[in-house]
Amino acid sequence: MNEPTPVAVDVEEPRTRRIVEVALRLAEEGGFAAVRLRDVAEQAGVALRTLYKRFPSKDELLLAVLVRELMRLEQQLAEHPVVGPTPVLRLRRLFEVLTACLCGRPNLGRAIVRALAGGSTTLPQQMRPFHDRVDALVIGAISGGAEPVPSDPAHPQQRLGAMLQHVWFSALVGWSNGLHATEEIVEAVIDAASLVLEPP
Repeated sequence: MNEPTPVAVDVEEPRTRRIVEVALRLAEEGGFAAVRLRDVAEQAGVALRTLYKRFPSKDELLLAVLVRELMRLEQQLAEHPVVGPTPVLRLRRLFEVLTACLCGRPNLGRAIVRALAGGSTTLPQQMRPFHDRVDALVIGAISGGAEPVPSDPAHPQQRLGAMLQHVWFSALVGWSNGLHATEEIVEAVIDAASLVLEPP
C-alpha cells in the first residue's frame, strides 16, 4: 500500500507558527528528547489533534523548525549577501552562515539532524522545498547573484548544489555524533566545491 502524499505546511500561518516557535525553543533547551508533541501543543495553546493534523511526527515538526530558520536566514542574506572575489570564497561564506545557524545552537542542531536522519518515509518528500531553497542560495553564491536559478535538475549548477548539500549533511551527521568540529563541516563542503570549480 502506498504512503499518503504529505501536505505542505504553511509555517507562517499563525497557529502553525506558534507550534514551530515552541518546538524551536524546546529543542534549543533540551534537544530532540525535549520536543514532546503533547508539551508543544500545550505550550502553543492548541489542541493535540490540531498539532497532529499539521505534524504527524516529531521529525516533521523539526523539519518545519528547520524551514522556518532557513526563511529567517534568507532574509538575513537578502540584506547582507555573501561576497567574495571567487565562487569558492562565496560558497565558503554561505556554508559558514548555514553551519553556524545549526551548530551555533548545538541542542537544536543535533535535534534537527537526528530528525532528518530518522528514516521517516514521508520526510524525504517534504524536504524537497528545503533542498530547493538551499540550492537557490548555493547557485546565487556561485554566480554572485548574476544568474537566475536554473529549473532543470540536470543543470550542472543544480547538480553541484545537490552534491554540496549531500556533503554538508554527511558532515553535519558526523558533527552531531562528535566526530567533526564545526570548522571541519565547512572544510568538507569547500573541498568538494574546489574540486569542481577550481580543479588542480
